Amino acid sequence: MSDIGLIVTMVSVFVGFILFGASFKSFMEQRPRSLVWGLFTAAVVFITLIPVGIGVFWAT
Repeated sequence: MSDIGLIVTMVSVFVGFILFGASFKSFMEQRPRSLVWGLFTAAVVFITLIPVGIGVFWAT
């Protein structure tokens, strides 16, 4: 994997963890459910789908 691919993957996972934390904080503060689920969905995309896509299509 190139250095750029590695950095993009690391940034994507970091953003995903930030979004996951924001989702949990929103849940604890009893914000609207749509906000909580929206943040959670975005976190899943950033933590799993983007790194897998980079690994399969870019890093090969």
